[in-house]
Amino acid sequence: MNRSAIISDKQLGDVTLLEPLTRLLSAKSGLPTALFVNEAFRPLVELMPHAVWGPDLKECFHESWTTSWSSRAVKRTLFVKSQRKNLLANQKKQIRWWYDLIFSTIQVDPILEEYWGHYFWRALGGNADEFESSQLNLPLDDWRHPDLPHEPYILINPTAAWPSKFWLTDSWAKIINTSFNQNQISWVMTGGGTESEKKHCEEIADLSQRPIVSLAGRTSLQQYLYAISRASLVLCVDGSASHLAQAFKVPAITLFGPVYEVKWHWPTSKHRVLSAYRLSEVRPATSALISTQAMMNEIHSILTDNPEIRTQFKK
Repeated sequence: MNRSAIISDKQLGDVTLLEPLTRLLSAKSGLPTALFVNEAFRPLVELMPHAVWGPDLKECFHESWTTSWSSRAVKRTLFVKSQRKNLLANQKKQIRWWYDLIFSTIQVDPILEEYWGHYFWRALGGNADEFESSQLNLPLDDWRHPDLPHEPYILINPTAAWPSKFWLTDSWAKIINTSFNQNQISWVMTGGGTESEKKHCEEIADLSQRPIVSLAGRTSLQQYLYAISRASLVLCVDGSASHLAQAFKVPAITLFGPVYEVKWHWPTSKHRVLSAYRLSEVRPATSALISTQAMMNEIHSILTDNPEIRTQFKK
């Protein structure tokens, strides 16, 4: 078989950024690219147009690319049958001596100031001018959480795996309370299931003066994917929600605190960032530097440039 495989041990958002690479390798082989990632991410892989769940396949692949360089990812490569096993790394220091015993090729390609999705695409031979950010199919209706509103809604996802990325709870509440004059707009909140994430979301809900459907810590991955895919607008901190919104072509504004956004954001008229990193020379930066007024201005701007978003809401 000419099929290619990708092996990664990264988190949900990182795996989403591998979608362009699945597209590139699929175009070369004529077959969907096999993905070997965290078992929990299977629903995400099922939405990738040019990918297939690798562990279901019993074939020997023409080539495999391990795109993360941890010992865990490399050891996972041992269990994937491939005629040619390749490792992609962006620094020489990531390579351990025993990696040469596993891989036919170890390609070291610096990323510098480059979006990760574009990096994978370019490093494996994609034409930079033809790059398009991640694309996902829409989830099926039976993935919908029963509490998710049927009418148009704005979704906020205020948490990430790193609490240092959180924005202030009262800042989120001010956005919910004052962003729009139309009371008909529904608000939905998603978030992770850790104690810090659930507490953060609970505090936002308590400060909100408008009804908000909180699904924080209450969704399966299927339900989380569905909620983002059907939102009219996503407001979030740097994390998976940002990457997923873009992949579903849902307008989004992402708040970046300690992380430099260039590697994690592909800008379009519908996908904006507010970066604390650019507001201070102190490192690490904190998202508290981003004012609610700046967020309000960005919301107004994205609605002005994309009037079709506003038309989704009841007048």
